[in-house]
Amino acid sequence: MRVVICEDNALLREGLVALLRENDVDVVAVAEDAEALMRVVSGHKPDVAICDVRLPPGFSDEGVRAAIELRRQYPGIAILMLSQCVVPADTAELLASGEGGIGYLLKARVGDVEPFLDALRRVADGGTALDREVVAEIVTRRSGEGSDALESLTPREREVLQLMAEG
Repeated sequence: MRVVICEDNALLREGLVALLRENDVDVVAVAEDAEALMRVVSGHKPDVAICDVRLPPGFSDEGVRAAIELRRQYPGIAILMLSQCVVPADTAELLASGEGGIGYLLKARVGDVEPFLDALRRVADGGTALDREVVAEIVTRRSGEGSDALESLTPREREVLQLMAEG
């Protein structure tokens, strides 16, 4: 699997590179911002782009916007978003196509190597990997009912939703 990483935090970026290479993942390029991400994807044609949601210069939604543009230009590329928090509107737009090969994980929960690598492989294989907070936020926003939407689920519906979040 060929991967590019777009992360502005040098320590995290280099840590991801080392972790992936140590686990036989071919990291073909790194980028620090959305513009550089577009260039390296164009030049290296990776299978997966791992991208931070918030990138320079604005640190708002540049990473998600870049991911949406990548999917438009390179429909086969898998995208694994990493974020400190959930950006609901943009996340929903990224997931709206219904296509696989999309992941959105919160950085705070990516502490265990094996689950992270499993999520990366799942996304690379055309699957989905969503943090449970991302799923909860999307369900809440789409329902328009606030937190009551999740509370109204049956135990079985909650179980299915949890399994969906786990991939």
